[in-house]
Amino acid sequence: MSPRVAFVSARSAFVDGAIHTDAGLGRLIDQLALRFEGLRVGLSARPARAGFQDHTLSVPPERFVPLPWMESVARGFRQAPACRRAIARLEAEADVLVVQLPFAAVFGLYGATRPRVYHVCGDVETAVTDTPSYRGARRVVAFAAAELIHHAQQDLATRPGTRIVTHGRALLAKLSGARGRAVVSSGLFSREIQSVERSRPPGAPFRVLFVGFLRPEKGFDVLLAAFERLLAEVPDAELMVVGGAGAVDRVSGPLRAALDRLGPRATLAGHAEFGPALFRHYADADVLALASYSEGTPRVLVEARAFGCPVVATAVGGIPTSVEDGVDGVLVPPGDAAAMARALVRVAKDRAFRQGLVERGLARARRTTVEAFAGEIADEVERLWEETR
Repeated sequence: MSPRVAFVSARSAFVDGAIHTDAGLGRLIDQLALRFEGLRVGLSARPARAGFQDHTLSVPPERFVPLPWMESVARGFRQAPACRRAIARLEAEADVLVVQLPFAAVFGLYGATRPRVYHVCGDVETAVTDTPSYRGARRVVAFAAAELIHHAQQDLATRPGTRIVTHGRALLAKLSGARGRAVVSSGLFSREIQSVERSRPPGAPFRVLFVGFLRPEKGFDVLLAAFERLLAEVPDAELMVVGGAGAVDRVSGPLRAALDRLGPRATLAGHAEFGPALFRHYADADVLALASYSEGTPRVLVEARAFGCPVVATAVGGIPTSVEDGVDGVLVPPGDAAAMARALVRVAKDRAFRQGLVERGLARARRTTVEAFAGEIADEVERLWEETR
């Protein structure tokens, strides 16, 4: 007999007769619902966000329990009692909970009455300590909050009746004493791999692609510096930036000045809905570049390689679990624009090397689909259920 399972996350959902989430989260939940009949869901309820909640869950609204909206860590701390009450409602109808971390209202996770699999998506401490933009008093406050959350997560993940699934081996090692496995996150169905073909003609300018939010930990300033160095070797190269709604408005100061220097060589494309619109960007790019200071296992690295786009990324967090350097991608040190530029130049100029990355990247993408990702989480749920029943 399969356990009754509930899924809990501080990520947002909009409910209007159906439950709407972002595609990455929604696809994972739907895959778990296929494995566990009657899956219940607790997510942060908030108004609709155009372009973000673009997936409708298969889980019906009567199995949804709203958590309070937590747009900041400070508000999350205040919402701990309300979160605890919502989670208790889910525990009353579940045998095992799957809980995503980080969770802003981390103290709302205490008082567990059911076994839990903690799905650890990122490292809050590293996101603060390794990101240069956190300075002065802001850094002190951010680090104190991140350290508090990490210690609480370490405590929760090592309690009896728990297992963990982490995005990458580094997070698994950091949560010492916890039992579980490292995985690579994915939101891509196996049937979608190479479902969109390249439309740009042979001989088109070498295109560097960035996909993501322009947050400090993404190292976008380093990417811009690397791209400027690339232009010295590949003068007709172009940079395509695909980000969430509002990302263009948040580019200011030094980043705006750098983009202004690039002129027509850089394009800010804004948000692309997950699916063919986004897949087209991957298929038409020559390399995806990710200069992050902190990451779990970014889904964009799987998605790009699934459409024949090789990847250059920093060797941080769970990225080395997703990318094997020189085999199915290239890894460089964080904060090193010169190293990233050298990697981009090699991908641009060494056709044999690039083709090898494309072929092996496709093979890696076929092993890291959302079906495989959800299956590993489900396996940990069933293992814990057998241990604790």
